[in-house]
Amino acid sequence: MRRFSRLAFATAVASAITSAARPPVAGAQSNCAPANRASISPSLPRAGLLAKPVSLHGRGISLREALDRVAATAGVRLSYSAELLDLSRPVCIEYEFTPLGQVLEELLAEASLRPVVLGGDQIVLTPVAPRDAGSVQTSPILKSVGMLDRVVVTGSTIGASQRALPVALDVIAGQQLAQRGVSSISGALDGVVPGLWVWEQSPLNLLARYGSIRGASSFGVSYPKVYVDGIEVANSLLVTHLDPESVSRIEVIRGPQGAALYGADAISGVMNIVTRQDGVENGEPRADIRTQGGTSSSDYSASNVLTQSHSVSLRTGTNVKSARLSGTVSTMGAFIPGASSQQVSASGGLRFVRSRAVINGTFRFFAQDTETPTSPLLDALQVSSPMAILDSSNRQSVREFTVGTSGIFAQNERWTHSAVAGVDGYTLESGGISDGAFPSPLDSALRAATGNAVRTTLRASSVGQFGNISRTAATVTIAAEHSFVHDETVTTSASPKAGAGLSTSDRYALAESRSNAGVIGQVSASFRESLFLTGGLRIERNTGLVGVGDIATLPMIGASVVRSFPIGTLKVRAAFGRGIRPPQTSNRSGLLMGIGGTPSPEEQTGIEAGADFFFGPNAVLHATHFDQRASGLIQPVSVYNVTSNENLPRYRRLVYELQNVGEITNRGWELSGSVGDGPWSLGGTFSQIDSRVRKLASLYTGDLRPGDRMLEVPARTFGMNAGYAKGRLSMSWRVSRASDWVNYDRLSLLSAFASENSESGDFVGPELRSYWKQYSGVTRVGGRVGLTVSRGMSFMLDGENLLDEQRGEPDNITVLPGRTLSAGLRVRF
Repeated sequence: MRRFSRLAFATAVASAITSAARPPVAGAQSNCAPANRASISPSLPRAGLLAKPVSLHGRGISLREALDRVAATAGVRLSYSAELLDLSRPVCIEYEFTPLGQVLEELLAEASLRPVVLGGDQIVLTPVAPRDAGSVQTSPILKSVGMLDRVVVTGSTIGASQRALPVALDVIAGQQLAQRGVSSISGALDGVVPGLWVWEQSPLNLLARYGSIRGASSFGVSYPKVYVDGIEVANSLLVTHLDPESVSRIEVIRGPQGAALYGADAISGVMNIVTRQDGVENGEPRADIRTQGGTSSSDYSASNVLTQSHSVSLRTGTNVKSARLSGTVSTMGAFIPGASSQQVSASGGLRFVRSRAVINGTFRFFAQDTETPTSPLLDALQVSSPMAILDSSNRQSVREFTVGTSGIFAQNERWTHSAVAGVDGYTLESGGISDGAFPSPLDSALRAATGNAVRTTLRASSVGQFGNISRTAATVTIAAEHSFVHDETVTTSASPKAGAGLSTSDRYALAESRSNAGVIGQVSASFRESLFLTGGLRIERNTGLVGVGDIATLPMIGASVVRSFPIGTLKVRAAFGRGIRPPQTSNRSGLLMGIGGTPSPEEQTGIEAGADFFFGPNAVLHATHFDQRASGLIQPVSVYNVTSNENLPRYRRLVYELQNVGEITNRGWELSGSVGDGPWSLGGTFSQIDSRVRKLASLYTGDLRPGDRMLEVPARTFGMNAGYAKGRLSMSWRVSRASDWVNYDRLSLLSAFASENSESGDFVGPELRSYWKQYSGVTRVGGRVGLTVSRGMSFMLDGENLLDEQRGEPDNITVLPGRTLSAGLRVRF
């Protein structure tokens, strides 16, 4: 028994942390039973290394995790091609002193592979028969994948099957991102995750801008709480770009239900970016070089502008011990006169698998520098120089980094422990501001900010599993987390000089330190693997909370029922959660520095209920209804400062004040589905969202009224993705659309503001309602065609913004690059 406990890895080990997920084929696997050993005829000589006895026990783990545990337990090196296996397939392993050869046979029974001993301790999993080089054959193993049994990290502390999760959770595989050629957060999420919309980012904007996450959870700075390999980033709005080749998957929870595990600031959802940690075939070093270049059209440039991207990645090691390093450089030319953007990113990771532990290390670095001239749309307004942005250099830059490690440790077959430790930080210079009624070039209070922040994350958890999973079982989670962030912000503001208006500028500095510490308890019960009940509570002490004390209680309760039918499987789920966001966070620091007001924290509570339908192995449909109430949402409200210096021009007597709006209701429906058969795949999403002001706070003086729609929130979003891959040819297409939202007519607003006949009182309170504008919608179309010309070499042709939309997202002053066409070459060796 002592030997068994040393070799056995607990069932709850998060294979999602330690494996690179592949796009699953829709289907349901209601039972996870060991292979029928009597039906497998002995086909391998079980002598020598293959006769070595191993003892393994686990249920519902991924095939990758099972192979890693076999290798670690037997002390061998397994080499295989990931393209021949569906490594995310859930399997059961129940072996007691069983020959290694038999274990491998049964795990690979559906994959047409067999183990071959090459000598020493190395075993290669080779195809039983050669494949037809002219076609892509789908292994029968793919047809047994159950999405319900896929292991994910988000929504649990160390990883759990999606079967028991009572919330809607979307998983975007890195392979899908690579096939579509997606490198931005907006491209990765829009039209793929229902209920979530990110406005397309200008290359000159350093900050992501979320239009909707099931409606509005703040004004101008809505965002999910973002993690990279379990390490919380210091500023979620700065995570704007991805290297799809280094991403294993992105897991997204929408709504406040995730706050019970992830704490304050998860008011609207959680996004966890999991990086790749897999090895390579035969454990030999492998290089991947990509180079791509093209042009973008622009209505504001005399000719098309050049865009290019170059990257290299290196991987080595096996699935028991591996390392990865990658880097990317990309540039964009002057799509508006005088503009430019350069980006540099790097990432890497280490992974070690032992019989009772898995250790991961990760790091990332991102840098962006831009030249940001005045928008050409402002030229016609004849804006006077005192109203221009004070930073005459027109330079913006950002630097981000993440460094951390995580580990999973199996004490015995019942208890599993995990720990995460990491640091994330950034420096930001002259970050553009997009809050408030006026855009940053003409803001009277919001100025370009320079600052930095560093956040440390420490988390430890223990998960115990009790009972019989085929009858009645329970999973108990106990966890503790501590996060500490230090912000330093410097902002520039104009100051008057007697008799001469604006002539000097002052710099103001602010340093803040905030911390939160939380303890978490959660219990999940299952009955015959068909009824699941989950309840959790996080008690958190957060020094950023003002007005409600520094202690917050964040509950979550939910249930799901799974039933199998001849035509497929149905899962019905429902969950309630509560989230809270402090008035001051790293995402607001610098953006809102110097603004008056002491608002209360933002809070959101609500329920979601939905159903998931799995029709055979190839089709799935998800439907979710949500009803959430947000209170205390903070808006920068323009007010007339009657006490300011009379020497100040009128526009300097307009200032912003942070005010709580009142209560907002966010209600709507989310639909998504996918179908795949042979070389074809098709997926789509649709969301209908009604985000409205329910009632106003007593001290609110802004332009919103009860019954108004929340500004900048699309009423409907839609997306469709299609793919085809056969032989040497692969193609993908994507369409996403947001329609029907209300926002400011910024051109009219700025034109009136620049007029000498206007008064400051024309731009406060209800007067701003006359500048509201109904925006009909924006549609994005993109695609990629790839052609493999020889082993290890392929060409690709990409198209972005094929409809040439350059304005109108999310307002009429934002300018984006037009139609972009690029060609590239990829070489692997």
